[in-house]
Amino acid sequence: MVNTSLGTPSDTRIIIQFRSITQNIDIMIKLKLSILVWAIGLSMTAFSQTTSSLRAKVLTLNDYPDALRLWELYNDSASVMDKATQLHAKVSLYYYFNRPDEMLQCVDSLLTLYPKECTTEQKLAYCYVKAEKLLEKGHYKKLNTWWKSLRKDKKLYREIEKQENFPCSEKAIQGLSDKDNFRVDFPESSSTVPTSYTYPLVLSVTINRTTLPATIFDTGAPYTFLTKETATKCNVQCMGDTIPVKSMFGTSQATTGFVKTLQLGSITFHNVTVHVSLLEKDPIFSGHDALLGLKELRGISALEFEFGKLTLKQKSLRSPLDPNMCFAETGCAFLFANGQNYLLDTGGEGSFSNTPDSVSTKVIDVNGYPVQFFNTYTTIPAAQKSGLLGFPFFSGFKICTLDFDRMNFSGEGYRLRKSYSELMNSGDMIGLDIEYERISKTTDEMGKWLTNASLEMMKNKPESCIQYTDSLLGKYQQELGGSIIYVLNLRAASLAYLGLYKEAGDLMKMCAQAVPDMINGYNKCMALTPFGAQQLSWEQPEVTLNTTFSEKGFLASAEINGNKNKLYFAPDQINSSISEADAGKLNMKIIEFEDHTTATGKKRMAIANELKLGNLLIKNVQFNLTEGNDIILGNSLLRLIPQFSIESQKLVLMQQVQSFTNAKQYPLLLINYTFCFRDPDDDTQKYSIGNPTPYTRKITLQDLCKSSGKIVFDMKDMKLLKIN
Repeated sequence: MVNTSLGTPSDTRIIIQFRSITQNIDIMIKLKLSILVWAIGLSMTAFSQTTSSLRAKVLTLNDYPDALRLWELYNDSASVMDKATQLHAKVSLYYYFNRPDEMLQCVDSLLTLYPKECTTEQKLAYCYVKAEKLLEKGHYKKLNTWWKSLRKDKKLYREIEKQENFPCSEKAIQGLSDKDNFRVDFPESSSTVPTSYTYPLVLSVTINRTTLPATIFDTGAPYTFLTKETATKCNVQCMGDTIPVKSMFGTSQATTGFVKTLQLGSITFHNVTVHVSLLEKDPIFSGHDALLGLKELRGISALEFEFGKLTLKQKSLRSPLDPNMCFAETGCAFLFANGQNYLLDTGGEGSFSNTPDSVSTKVIDVNGYPVQFFNTYTTIPAAQKSGLLGFPFFSGFKICTLDFDRMNFSGEGYRLRKSYSELMNSGDMIGLDIEYERISKTTDEMGKWLTNASLEMMKNKPESCIQYTDSLLGKYQQELGGSIIYVLNLRAASLAYLGLYKEAGDLMKMCAQAVPDMINGYNKCMALTPFGAQQLSWEQPEVTLNTTFSEKGFLASAEINGNKNKLYFAPDQINSSISEADAGKLNMKIIEFEDHTTATGKKRMAIANELKLGNLLIKNVQFNLTEGNDIILGNSLLRLIPQFSIESQKLVLMQQVQSFTNAKQYPLLLINYTFCFRDPDDDTQKYSIGNPTPYTRKITLQDLCKSSGKIVFDMKDMKLLKIN
C-alpha cells in the first residue's frame, strides 16, 4: 500500500511549526535587511559629513603656523579621509616639512586624478608650489616642459600671469631650460666649516672656483644672494629677470643667476640658482661678498652649530618626521614654541618678539631656553604670535642642530650669554671664567684685557694682573671711563697680595677720592707697611702634618714665635684669626688702624714674627683679632702655599706642584679669599667652600673631604683635584 498521506498527526504538527518558523525568519530577515539598509544609509551620510568636515578642516589649516595642527589632524584622521582630502593634506604637510619629492607627486595626483576636487584658487596654489619645488630641486628641463604644458590651460595661465610673487619668471624658466639638473657631491658623512665667532656668522664659500671668504650664513634667507660685484667676479650667468628681495633695508632688485659650482667645505653643489643684486654696493650685504641661504642646504640631513664652526651631516637613510619646526611659504624656517612661531635667523643681530608690552626687553622661555628679546610693539593679535630668534640664540648653545630630515630643532648646553661687563658688574666671576674662551674670541682688546686682569687676580696671579692693568691704563685710559676705578682697585689689590703695601696704599688713597670706602684699605696697608709681606721659607720641598679633622678645620701642631701650640689649617676660612689674649701670650705685635666698617671705627690685627709648620717657616703672619679661642690659618695665608693635599688625617704641604694620575680636575678661583670651584663636565655645578659667594652653592669643608679620598689644592695652576 502506497502511503499518500502527509504523515501522522504528530508529523503534521511538526511541518506546520516548521513553516511558521520559516515565515518568522523571513520576516526577521526582511526587517534586519531594512534596518541594515537604513544603518548603511545613516553611515554613508555620517561618512559624507565626516569627509566634508575633514576636508573643511584640512583646507582651513592652510598656513605655516597651522602645520603642527594639520600634522596631528592627519595622523588622527587620515584613515577616514577620502583620497582627495588626503592629498590636499599631504601637499601642505610635505611642503611645510621639507618633503619636496612627495609633495610634487601629490600635486600631480590632485591635478590629474582629482581636478574637480580643486578650486581655481587651489589649482593656482598648487601650480605655484610645483614651480617653486621644481626650481628648488633644480629640475630645470622638467620645469620648462611642465610650464609649456601649463600654458595650454589659458584660463589658469592668465591667473598665473596676474601673480606678482610667482616663484620664477618665464624668462628665468626659459633661460634655465638647457641647464643640467642640480646635484650635490657629499664625499663623506659630514663636513665641518670654520665660522666667525661673532655676529654676523661669516664663513667661506667658493663659487665657480672663486673663493668668497666674507660670506654671511643667513638661515633667515631662503635663497643664496650675491652682490652685483661678486657675480661679475665669479662669472655668474644672469637670466635678466627682475625679482624683488625684501630686507630690513627695504626692497632690493635682483635677478636670477646660475652658478656651475658652489663649494662649502668638502661639499660641492652643482648647477645652482641664486639671486644676484642689481644694485651696486647693496646695503643688504653690509660690505660682505654674499649671503648663503637655506635653499641648497634643505637637502642636507642636518646642520650643527658650534662655537666657531658649522657641521653639515648627511645620512644614507632619511629619518622619520618628528617636527617642531617647518618651512614657511617664504622659504624660511620657523620654530614652534609656546603657541608662537619664531623665525630661526642667524642673520638677526638680536632676537625680537612682537608684543603689546611697552617694555623694551624681556626674557621669555622658548622651549625651555631663556631668551632675551627686544620687543616690537604691536596691537595686531596675529602678529603677536610671531617672533625672531637671532644669532645670540644660536650662540647660546654649546651645540644646536637644525635637522631637516626630522624637521626638528634641538640643542644642548644652553645659557643666556652675558658680556664680560655684565658678568663683572653682577659679581659672577666664576661665570666670567666659564665664558672666558668665548669672551676672548668675541670681544675687543680692551674687553680681553679687563677680563684677563680680573681672572688673573682670582687665579692667584697678582703679577700677571698688574701687567694687564698697566696695559689698560697705558692704552685705554680714556676709553675706560668709570671703569678706571675698577682697574686701579685691581692693581692696588694685586700690589697688596704681593706685600707691596705702601704702593698699594698710595693707589687706594688716590681712588678714595672717588670711592670713599677705599680709605679703609689705605689705612690697613699703611699699618702693614713696616712688616712687609708674609714670607715662606722651605727647608724641605715637602712637609707632612698629622692632624685631627673637625668642623673647624685640620688641627695641627705648630710653633709660633718659639712657642708650641695647636692651630687649625682651614681652607674654608677667609682670614687667619686669633684672640687678643692668645696673641699677647704668643708675643705677637698688635697694630690698630681706622676702619669705618666696624662699630668702633677701629680695627686691630696681630702679627707673628715666625710660625713653623713642621720644617716650613713663615714670617710676618697676619691674624685678625677675634673673640674665639682658636688659632686659625685661613686663605689669606694658605694661598701662598704652592700645593697642599688632604687625605684622611694627613696634611701634606708642597713647595713644588706635583701631578696626580686618575685625578679629576676642577677649575679653582680665589674670590675674595674664598675658594670656589666648578664641575668641568657641568658648568651649572658651582661651589664655594665655607663662605657664600655670588652664583655658587656653599659647601662645607667636611662635605668636600667626604666626596673624595684625597683632595689637592693646586695654587699655581688653580685647580682642585679629587682622587679616589
